[in-house]
Amino acid sequence: MKQVQYKVHTQQGVLLNANESSKNLSAAIRKEIQDAIFDIEFNRYPDDTCQKLCEAYGNWIQVPADQILAGNGSDQHLGFLIGTFLGKEKKLLTLAPDFGMYDYYASSYEAQIVRYALDPLQAMDVDAFIRFGKQEKPQLVLFSNPNNPTGQFLNNEQIEKICKAFDCPVVIDEAYAEFAPDTCLSLLDICPNLYVTRTLSKAFGLAGARIGFLITSKANMEAIRGNHVPYSVNSLSMKAAEIVLAHATEFKPEIERIKKGRDAFLSKSYASFSFSNSKANFLLIQTPHVDKLLALFSQKGLSVRSYPQKNYCRVTIGTTQENQWIQEVLDAFEQEETNAMQ
Repeated sequence: MKQVQYKVHTQQGVLLNANESSKNLSAAIRKEIQDAIFDIEFNRYPDDTCQKLCEAYGNWIQVPADQILAGNGSDQHLGFLIGTFLGKEKKLLTLAPDFGMYDYYASSYEAQIVRYALDPLQAMDVDAFIRFGKQEKPQLVLFSNPNNPTGQFLNNEQIEKICKAFDCPVVIDEAYAEFAPDTCLSLLDICPNLYVTRTLSKAFGLAGARIGFLITSKANMEAIRGNHVPYSVNSLSMKAAEIVLAHATEFKPEIERIKKGRDAFLSKSYASFSFSNSKANFLLIQTPHVDKLLALFSQKGLSVRSYPQKNYCRVTIGTTQENQWIQEVLDAFEQEETNAMQ
């Protein structure tokens, strides 16, 4: 099986293509990190257990630290779980579309990938997904919730139904959980096959530090922890994350601002394109003339996520000014399409 390659995001223009925070950490938090660097023992390896970091994150999400594993972004945990539960000819059940890194890791272990097709503009049919999955008999179920790139969201009742329908591990990638109505972490006590991945890259503005977490039951964690790559979190990133989590409540207003900005777009209707019902910090925009829309974004200097041979693109909710620029592009596109039909 050929190794799938993952294309990294463009770093030019106004960056609305990777669902990062459009705002850097506050000056006060950056100063605190700067001051803390002086006390780091650079000649020593970092704490492999990331004990303080896991305790800090556990306090935030209300999960015991011994059920949390820190790593180099949630991507590392996704690769770790795929490597743990899959191998040559074993099956990964995921969604289409979904996060491209699943394909990257699965192909590196020569696993088969089976995909349940989503309609970007329609809610996922959980019963149909389960029927499809049972026919395929996967060794691992993995998908993002909210979904990337559609933003579709499954509630806890639906996630629980999926977990109980499969005998294999079920991994829920919650990279965008802070922008969603709920998290499935409360299901860990009743779904023994559930694994959840989280990140500080989105809501907490730490994409540059690469900090992610794997959360599961105590029994599952005891079984897999020893196989994790040692020293996967460097001392600088660990300290920065600890400081950010000490200020976690300060990020709530920005999270709410992003959600309100997203919902403001969703409250409008257009004739030339449609939005997905996103519960993340981005919007999927579907139109038969997506190339024309992408060209307008580019002319405005806005970098958005395009998908070859797909009739949609994805744009990150940004600052108030960036959202205004997005609105201007959408209005211009609507006007051009309306004129073309007359």
